[in-house]
Amino acid sequence: MVPGGPLIPDRPRAETEDLPTAVPTPVPTPVPTPVPTASGGGEALAGAVLVGLSLAAAIVVRVHPGPNRVDVRGFAAIPKNADSAILHRITDLGLPAALVTGTLLAAVVVIRRDRWRAAACVAGPFLTAVLVEYVFKPLVARRYLGVLSYPSGNVADLAAVVTALAVAVPRWIRPAVIAVGAVAVGLMIVAVIGLRWHYPTDALAGAVLGAGVVLLVDGAVHLLLAHRGPDPAHAHQR
Repeated sequence: MVPGGPLIPDRPRAETEDLPTAVPTPVPTPVPTPVPTASGGGEALAGAVLVGLSLAAAIVVRVHPGPNRVDVRGFAAIPKNADSAILHRITDLGLPAALVTGTLLAAVVVIRRDRWRAAACVAGPFLTAVLVEYVFKPLVARRYLGVLSYPSGNVADLAAVVTALAVAVPRWIRPAVIAVGAVAVGLMIVAVIGLRWHYPTDALAGAVLGAGVVLLVDGAVHLLLAHRGPDPAHAHQR
């Protein structure tokens, strides 16, 4: 009210003038969840094709267990040399110690980047050995020199371990690992044929089956993970 002036009521103070000013709460920036860079479909498809080829060939060999044209040509190209120290040394690549070492190395290489791939790198070679000895050989019942021979366990086991190493290493070194592994498997094929441990088709079937089982296991695992959702603890860096 102004002295001497008309009576003017004091302006009521706004109720909000006595309240503290609200401070906006900062909104945290969402952290993206790591997701797999691939679903595993490519590996699963390739593995399924290779295993399917092995099964189809096994059916043919079961019906016609004797040597075929591939076997005849293979024996002609790789002469018998049962006393070769070099060929025997090459087959040492299929010894359990070498195979276990390669399998564990593959798992160690990849476990920090992809624990599920590490598991597949162990399970794939093990499953290959079981399938060869307890499924394919008894069911196909092909014999060479009186011994069950289809497919070659030496070749299949080595191919499985080589494939596990190839999928375990980072992309930038994968072509080199594949090249070295292919040479090793090729030498094993020559060795078991030259020593006359197997028909050539036994050896070729082992290579196809070993690689196919590992790819199928790894691909199937990652397909299941892709359908289940991303794993926040591990980015599947392929």
